[in-house]
Amino acid sequence: MSEQGAFSRILVCKNTEKAKEYLEECYSTMRHLWYEKEDFLLDDAKEIIKEAYIAEVSPKYLIVVSRSYRMEAQNALLKILEEPPSNIVFILVVPSKTALLPTIRSRLPQEEIKSVSERIHSGLNLKKLDIKSIYTFVQTHQAMEKNSLKEMVQAIVYEAIHEHGLHFSERELEYFQKLVHLCELNTRAQTVFIALLLDIFQRKYS
Repeated sequence: MSEQGAFSRILVCKNTEKAKEYLEECYSTMRHLWYEKEDFLLDDAKEIIKEAYIAEVSPKYLIVVSRSYRMEAQNALLKILEEPPSNIVFILVVPSKTALLPTIRSRLPQEEIKSVSERIHSGLNLKKLDIKSIYTFVQTHQAMEKNSLKEMVQAIVYEAIHEHGLHFSERELEYFQKLVHLCELNTRAQTVFIALLLDIFQRKYS
């Protein structure tokens, strides 16, 4: 985790092109480097480790997109994923969780991006969001378990950006990622939704 609170993570998406579009949108205003490989090899791991140890004063996102990751390459990344240098954030994009070793999966939170046909919809009209609609939504969804909660948070952020044209700062996008991470920690759905929707509500009038 960087000092600014940006979390390294695994991004699971069957459609890697869809994942790339999502990440480009999320990190368009931040420094990010792509490592796109059909098969992620040991030499690739050494290259990304070398890049990670270049000192940075603000977050730098190292995004790896690959359909398969060689075992020796994953083992080479273990230590740096567990203790990344300051301001270095790793994002590993995979088509399925099984593409990575359990030792890698145990070190990073996982986020799943569904295709358009699979993606859930919040049912909110974010352009007309008000306190009443926030209250109603929170009351309706306050019993969500953590996986459904993560999917709903991701759906709301996706709709805000892609369907309603809302623009967020780097700090706000990092805040949304922290909310996703809080879902992993079994934070109450009510707490997460209030924080997320109030931020979007304030964005409308800023």
